[in-house]
Amino acid sequence: MTLLKGLLKSGFKLPECEKHFHDHDETWLILKGQGTGYWIDREGRREDFALEEGDVWMIPAGYEHGSEGLADTGKNSGDFTIAVHDGTMPPGCHEKGHYYVEQEGYIPSFELVKTPTNRYSQPLDLPAKMPAFRFEALGEAALCEDDTPACTAGALLCRTLFSGMTNGTERNVMMGGNYSGDFPIACGYQNVGEVLKVGDGVAGYAVGDVIFCGEHLNHRQYFAAPAASNALTVKLPPEIDPRHAALFGVGSVALHDVRRAQVQIGERVLVVGAGPVGQCTVQFARLAGAVVTVCDLDQHRLDIAAELGAHSTLIPDEDWANIVARGPFDCAIEDSGAPILDHLVGAHPDNGVIKHRGRAVLIAGRDRVDYRFNRGQGSELSILHASHFTADDLREVCRLATEGIFKTAPLIQDQVPYSDMKGIYDRLRDDPTGLFGVVFDWR
Repeated sequence: MTLLKGLLKSGFKLPECEKHFHDHDETWLILKGQGTGYWIDREGRREDFALEEGDVWMIPAGYEHGSEGLADTGKNSGDFTIAVHDGTMPPGCHEKGHYYVEQEGYIPSFELVKTPTNRYSQPLDLPAKMPAFRFEALGEAALCEDDTPACTAGALLCRTLFSGMTNGTERNVMMGGNYSGDFPIACGYQNVGEVLKVGDGVAGYAVGDVIFCGEHLNHRQYFAAPAASNALTVKLPPEIDPRHAALFGVGSVALHDVRRAQVQIGERVLVVGAGPVGQCTVQFARLAGAVVTVCDLDQHRLDIAAELGAHSTLIPDEDWANIVARGPFDCAIEDSGAPILDHLVGAHPDNGVIKHRGRAVLIAGRDRVDYRFNRGQGSELSILHASHFTADDLREVCRLATEGIFKTAPLIQDQVPYSDMKGIYDRLRDDPTGLFGVVFDWR
């Protein structure tokens, strides 16, 4: 808005004024005399105003307005003088002048846009080093120190509230599996944190927001979450318990895999393995309209799967005869990581789990896969792979959890302070089936 000098010393006489509107706010300064004004708001309601020397009449953008003069004469007083101040003209608005809804065919309005800025923020008093967790050597996990990240452009600097363990992936890395690498190595992609600082160029987030990030940022006290539209970061609504959100990563993996399988209404789906990913797969396969059977060796896990919507549950016989008897299935989603593909494909046409031209989706990490090719060829089976989840998968998981349709709370078996993480990882190494959903508390 420009500096206006001499506005109160100028002005023009206004006997009357026809109905019109502007794309910007307008202010009438009444310098002399008496007159009238009216406006018609965006909903079509009219309001009339008596105007006299010293009044200031502020007219919002898009309000039709004018002056019909005094009631007895149809004109304002002979000395009725006003000065007009035009408000900020937004990009794309029409030039100054009178415009008419009858001709233009629209009514403008303004929208508030809040652009985050760090212009006056105080430096965060964070330590140079922070607690973090990593695998120091094969099978050995330890709490360590790492550099505290900075807040960079396009990112959110967050203090971790909770992080969720990804049982299969993290054991794979710890034990030198196909996801592993050179030690020491860190792992983890389920971080829930409070935003401490918003990086330049980030919109839609503010300090104090609670977010989930599914990028591979590892278990650590502070993390910098990317905030681009395709980033695996989502703001959690107040209806979501942040502790429950610590398993949104495994939930998003499951949703991605059900989408990859293209599960349809009425299809028969077998979920192999009732760990955290399998439990989420059960929920999303049922939401997709499938009739869902889940198998596992742990009856307690099967009971949870039944509570979360599985239509039937089974502990497989040694030869999987009871699974075959429930089939054939349109699709089998393998979440266990066990070498059971021969059971799914079968050795003969009458003992396979998957129907002709059915689908097998392989989720859990493994170095290589072997199966009887002739049997797969004879049934024209599709063997599908699925990678990490997408931003859209994560947004849908958050939406469904907000609506109460998708649940992670029943999956949480252990919640421990981060200082006790080593004990959990020792259990993951020595007795992986004894762990279920695990959430680490960093508060």
